[in-house]
Amino acid sequence: MKMISKIILPIIFSIIITGCNATNNTIEPVKEEVKESNVEVVNKDTNTEIKEENKVDNKEEQPVDEKDLAVVYFSVTGNTKTVAEYIKSELDADIFEIVPKQQYVDADLQYNDRNTRATKEQDDKTSRPEIKNDIDISKYDTILLGYPIWWGDCPRIIQTFIETDKLNGKNVIPFCTSGSSGISGSESTLKQYKDVNWQPGKRLTTSKDEVTNWVRSLDIKSSDKSKENNNLNTIKIEVNNKELIVELEENEATNELVQKLNSGNVVVEANEYGGFEKVGSLGFSLTREDKQVTTKAGDLVLYQGNQISLFYDSNSWSYTKLGKVTNMSANELKEVLGSGDVTLTLKK
Repeated sequence: MKMISKIILPIIFSIIITGCNATNNTIEPVKEEVKESNVEVVNKDTNTEIKEENKVDNKEEQPVDEKDLAVVYFSVTGNTKTVAEYIKSELDADIFEIVPKQQYVDADLQYNDRNTRATKEQDDKTSRPEIKNDIDISKYDTILLGYPIWWGDCPRIIQTFIETDKLNGKNVIPFCTSGSSGISGSESTLKQYKDVNWQPGKRLTTSKDEVTNWVRSLDIKSSDKSKENNNLNTIKIEVNNKELIVELEENEATNELVQKLNSGNVVVEANEYGGFEKVGSLGFSLTREDKQVTTKAGDLVLYQGNQISLFYDSNSWSYTKLGKVTNMSANELKEVLGSGDVTLTLKK
């Protein structure tokens, strides 16, 4: 897995995202007031006011040789900007805003009008809105890239930025804000750019606690080590002294699972069930996107949000797909799993 080396304590990086309600593939400017213990954030259309009162920083200051992480974000309604500022504060990181040459106004974001600017841009996959400012991120190894979700995807201006080639060879952690849609649709778009080392991303709200917890959960490893492993979409499962390679689906659940595994292995005591699967508790919950599916041998799924099932035969039920074993045939997998209960050790 490509990540970036732990610099001297603490790690720095930040990014944030402006959220737009993406329900039913729509863009909806968010007008809301978010109040937290020490920070009051008021989003007013395209402007965000941040008032800090009696802010207390409990982090222990420690020396940092250099900043090799930066936050780059695009924000219109102010939500993504708010998140980015939280990240900057937590990590004392450098931050850059993507500024459009033609600013977006409220009328551009009317989600129920198919003729608005933003809607037309999202409908046209070749649209590339111009960027007004030049952003120099050449000295950074890791970038946190933030944006709102528009019509279930990243705004086209994000693709404009990527196509400047400024991100090539860098480790990039995307984050987004959204009223309801997840990040997976936008990640599919981002991963079309193969010269970028994409890391699992996260949809965030303007809750400072949520943003802070996510930032602290990230595992930053050296860029040199990350280049040794270019496959960010796989995990390993050790069972009965054999190693299974699982190619992951792109969804919220797998993003959250990878973040857990970045902090250490996850051990699941899995029971034999039904003559077709091994199932056991994760000890924590992941985001459910359950659908009725018919599994095949090698499928790894999330069951009831907090259990995983590894199939060596077929079954039809409502699951969230996590991935599929790619290095064994159905017969080989059945032989490795055996007929009884097993211990599954999930790891990166």
